[in-house]
Amino acid sequence: MTRLTRRTFAQLTASAVALAVSPRIVRAEDDWRIGFRTAPETFDAELTRLEGRLPSELSGSFYRIGPAQFERGGERLGHWFDGDGMIQRFAIADGRVTHRGRFVDTPKRRAEKAAGRFLYTGYGFAPKNLTGIRAPDDLNAANTNVLPIAGEVWALWEGGSPYRIDAETLATLGRKAFDGGLNGVAFSAHPKTEPSGDTWNFGVIGKRCVLWHLAPDGTTRKAKLIELPEASLMHDFAITARHIVLLAPPLLRREGPASTLVDSYAWQPGKPLTALVLDKNTLEIVRRHELPARFLYHIGNAWEDADGAIRLDACLDADATFAVKTARDLALGLAQAPLSARPSLITLPPSGAGVIATLQGVGEFPRIDPRRVGERHRITHGVTEGGVATWDWERGVSETYLHPPGTWSEEPVFVPRKGAMGERDGWLIQTALDMRAGRTQLCIFDARRTTDGPIARLTCPYALPLGFHGTFVAA
Repeated sequence: MTRLTRRTFAQLTASAVALAVSPRIVRAEDDWRIGFRTAPETFDAELTRLEGRLPSELSGSFYRIGPAQFERGGERLGHWFDGDGMIQRFAIADGRVTHRGRFVDTPKRRAEKAAGRFLYTGYGFAPKNLTGIRAPDDLNAANTNVLPIAGEVWALWEGGSPYRIDAETLATLGRKAFDGGLNGVAFSAHPKTEPSGDTWNFGVIGKRCVLWHLAPDGTTRKAKLIELPEASLMHDFAITARHIVLLAPPLLRREGPASTLVDSYAWQPGKPLTALVLDKNTLEIVRRHELPARFLYHIGNAWEDADGAIRLDACLDADATFAVKTARDLALGLAQAPLSARPSLITLPPSGAGVIATLQGVGEFPRIDPRRVGERHRITHGVTEGGVATWDWERGVSETYLHPPGTWSEEPVFVPRKGAMGERDGWLIQTALDMRAGRTQLCIFDARRTTDGPIARLTCPYALPLGFHGTFVAA
């Protein structure tokens, strides 16, 4: 594989300077609010083919999850990240796709249904009359990501336990119980599963961080509580063959009372984006790097060069406006803003400060070939404004496809072709909300030719709530 040269980094950095983001123009018929409506208790339907044909080799289950409860008792939810989670399954087989959607049956959801109103504070929303909590899982909305493990699917949240879901029926099987006094300990929504089948994760509670290492069957190999230099609002992390990388943006814990999690933090642009590198064997911090102030939600992948330099790609924003304002406006149906995060490659040398090089364009929800987690990669796929993007880190270029006007595109997931070794030899699966038709589409791309557009496009008979993350499990 070609080395990442100085010329490549120069091209990446120069493209950032040339970037100009245009405001999104919203037509009256492009009603994005349909993606923020409370869903019915269940969805069940077969999708209709609009164009193209499904690849005969593509067979399995595509799972997605996201918030789907936005009103209760006449009150509107005040932040996108706080809605009760609904898990979706698109079953693909024999040229057909069927869809099923079910809410995750958490204690939080049961209590609020019984009360007929919102009860608990959350990431960015506090109802009019708060109810006290006994443990973090009282707030668990199980709405952020899905993890296939040991024949089940786990619904994940930011700061509590996974919820076990039946992989076919989507029935909630209960909270995942960990041994060794780990029940209810934060297990974040972005675990990393290595090609070996082992899974790594982290969970942050203020300045304390739990590091997790799970076996392929979901049992705990080890877990350790460490102290962080500062309390930062972290959402994602990365692993290499030998290390764990935590990226702590300068959205830091502030003094004084706050009714929600995000309000207890403040953006401090004078402080750096801090990278903490930990040894996977000892789970101790071994390196610390400082980068220019940036905010991030999502990381694509990381790897380590022979000289010890760590490289990772992430979607970086100038500040935390999305977390503290935009995600509230979306949930309340007030306004939307253009995508502003930029796909960027971060280099962490063996010592000293880190370097950020940025591709041209905007993007979010980065995903890679799952067979390369923690290993060197060249290609990352993600969302761009109204479409899908493929970012080539060696060539320093972005390939994009834009859906027809009036489309809200969601996270694409790469599915390798059976037996293929190439990093792009497979398909991208992406859901997209057709705001004009009021229906959610399922789009299949040949990942080798992203710019050609979908090779198959199917539609649900309804609009699904706009969600966050997904995964594919082959049949």
